[in-house]
Amino acid sequence: MASSADEGTIRRIRDLATRPEAVASSRQVQSDLMAHHLTVEDICDAIGDWIDASERVKPTVIRNISARQGQPAYEMKPRINGWLYYIKVVIDGDAGAERMTLLSAHPDH
Repeated sequence: MASSADEGTIRRIRDLATRPEAVASSRQVQSDLMAHHLTVEDICDAIGDWIDASERVKPTVIRNISARQGQPAYEMKPRINGWLYYIKVVIDGDAGAERMTLLSAHPDH
């Protein structure tokens, strides 16, 4: 099977998904969520369900955002309202002050 993020990272993503106030989203994500009548909470719930089902959290590296180039990111593909979604997140900040940023949250093409 293809690689998955380490257990500690998956736990951090799961924990952050339980606290939508600790989740930021890019402008593109905000626009995509509005277009599909979704909220950050909906995405957080989908992330939690995905992880609880032991689905793959794929590690990747950001290449196309200059300010984040080389930063680790994590991809998931949960179903939301019957649609397959592509979600990419990064973890920002230090322990105790971590935030999760949604970089992508849109139907998977």
